[in-house]
Amino acid sequence: MFGLTFLTASFAIAGVIGASIPLILHLLNRERARQLIFSTVRFIQMSHQTNVRRHKLKRLLLLLMRILMLALLGLAFARPFFADSFVVTQKTGGKRNAVIILDTSYSMQYEAIFENAKKEVGKILDGLDAADAACLILSSDNARVIAPLGSELSHIRTALNTAKTTNDRTDYLDALQSANEILAGIPIGEKQVYLISDMQKRGWENFIETDKLSADVQIHFVDVHAEKPQNLAITGVNVPPVVLKEQKAARLVARVRNFGVEPVEDVPVRLFIDGNAIDTVELDIEPDDLADAVFSVEFQDEATHTGWVELSEDPLLVDNKRYFTLQSLQSIKVHAVRERKRSVSRYQSDETFFIKKALASGGNSATRINFTETFSLPNAATLERVDVLILADVAELSSGEAERVKDFVANGGGLIVTVGDNIETDTYKRRLGDEDGLMPCDFVQAVGDAFNRDQFRVIATVQYDHPIFIPFKEPNHGDFGKARFYRFFQAVPTKDATVIASYDDGSPALFEKPYGNLGRVLCFTSTIDREWNDLPIRAVYLPFLHESIKYLALKNVDTTPDYRIGDSVELKVFDDEEVSWTENIDDNVIEQRHDIFGPTVRHPEVAIFDPNNVETRVQPDKNASEGSSQNSIFYADTSVPGIYSAHRSGGDTHYFVVNIDTSESDLAARDIEELTSMLKGAADESVEEKPSTELVAQYREDVEENQNVWVYLMLVVFALAVTEMFLANRV
Repeated sequence: MFGLTFLTASFAIAGVIGASIPLILHLLNRERARQLIFSTVRFIQMSHQTNVRRHKLKRLLLLLMRILMLALLGLAFARPFFADSFVVTQKTGGKRNAVIILDTSYSMQYEAIFENAKKEVGKILDGLDAADAACLILSSDNARVIAPLGSELSHIRTALNTAKTTNDRTDYLDALQSANEILAGIPIGEKQVYLISDMQKRGWENFIETDKLSADVQIHFVDVHAEKPQNLAITGVNVPPVVLKEQKAARLVARVRNFGVEPVEDVPVRLFIDGNAIDTVELDIEPDDLADAVFSVEFQDEATHTGWVELSEDPLLVDNKRYFTLQSLQSIKVHAVRERKRSVSRYQSDETFFIKKALASGGNSATRINFTETFSLPNAATLERVDVLILADVAELSSGEAERVKDFVANGGGLIVTVGDNIETDTYKRRLGDEDGLMPCDFVQAVGDAFNRDQFRVIATVQYDHPIFIPFKEPNHGDFGKARFYRFFQAVPTKDATVIASYDDGSPALFEKPYGNLGRVLCFTSTIDREWNDLPIRAVYLPFLHESIKYLALKNVDTTPDYRIGDSVELKVFDDEEVSWTENIDDNVIEQRHDIFGPTVRHPEVAIFDPNNVETRVQPDKNASEGSSQNSIFYADTSVPGIYSAHRSGGDTHYFVVNIDTSESDLAARDIEELTSMLKGAADESVEEKPSTELVAQYREDVEENQNVWVYLMLVVFALAVTEMFLANRV
């Protein structure tokens, strides 16, 4: 119940006292008329009595106006305001501070949920008074404060009208923590948080016990989720790393999940490549289950292709498409160089015997490999047609041969170096292992006895996150620990090299090093045949060899990241030899020199087009850190799912795709009572305390400043004063 309250009550008392002064003066100065009787002036007497009554009425009005002026003047100085007298006595102080959180994640795109949510926000704003403060936060995977606490309600409504859903996933934690921090600095008033959302379960996964709201914060949930939502989503597309022109059609698999509670039948799943419809597969999917749509793809060219798999329309459209890129190539060409003569060994087969057998069989690999071998290094023209070069225990290289190998790898080729009894380690160090050289390691010495098979080492450490070893990551997908190594070279890594597999004594087994323009080198510290180990007769040998060759030959495809909405994309669109930065210290002019493709130009740009064909210009960072390439560009505006393209003058077009996080496609909601208990904890058990005198005083001052009743009282006093002056002159 609202009542009149005074900020300075003493002035109200003074006003009442002051209002009595005109009345006292009037009573003291009142005239008492004497009665005189005239017998013959009856009509004059009647006229005189009429004038006296009018005069008395005017004087009475003047008296009332003077009393009212003084009373209102006292009330104005007392600073009156209207407030809820009950709420003022509460701990909150009576003022409402409402932080409104509106969920804008992509699950809110389901049917008309988001529009309903905006209407609910409008109802909350309608229930706020002029003295209340409000704040609007838009929330998806992070919180954005659109209107700070205390904003005009009209400003909040404007921001609400322009609010849109995003393609981000749900995470309520950031928004609720932001709301709690905002309200923590408010000393007066009720602290309320309104969450308007579909209460999706996955949005609460990051909450822990310490994420409860403060005890004095009230949480109100407005649940707008649809009853029994039915949603289908493409949760993944398994694309072959490369489709070879000379092989049979490759398989592309799209995984579709039914997040609804009803089964679906004959759902059409369509495949598009380069904008053209290729095939359609129909699926039947049970509730909360998944099914795979399998497509066959083949090409007659060598190019990068873009495509997507899509479902028919349903109430949530954004998860009905999944984008991908794939490469079509000729078969991979592998060339091995080996020695003519071998050292005496129990195993008299040549070094490449098991390589030829493994590559010829192919196993389950979809990659076709053409293998050739020679006893000497081919010329440069031949190497240009080779994808992967293997140096199988080659004794030594001439300076000219070493330069050809370096040029081959620097231009993007892949190199595998294996060792044995023939290798001259000093030659490799001198010809290929100089400063910033090609070799990923420096050989120290050979250890072990190839003839004594009772003593051996095994591979104990493997980097299963490396592309070569990812297929072996799952249980029963191959065990490198079963292979026995009787002899190997101890070696230490060179600059920029990494160890991706090690023996059980800690000695490196497999090195990797990048070199030049996307070139890579692998160095295996034992033989590739059975002379020093029994790896070739183990089950992992064939897939390991295939994965190594695919990694070196198809590096551009295998390393393509799976970008999600909001990810920052790094694209290497300049070659190491193509671009170099120089700085003129005198005038601080930055230039970029094209050493191969032409004269020096200033600030080259890369044009990136998003799926909506919106262009963004990006430059390489000349101040890139040591861990980043100055020849790379970084692009962060990945808010739209789809196919992006990067273009530079005189260069090839680079494509990358961005997909949504389909964990958001599960529309199941949490129970509101459960959420209230989770967030409030023991807050409901806290003891209410009487507000301090300072708190109530501050509240009253805030409310009075918002109402400004004294201004209107002063206007009335002014109007009465003018009227009183006019009447007083007529009396």
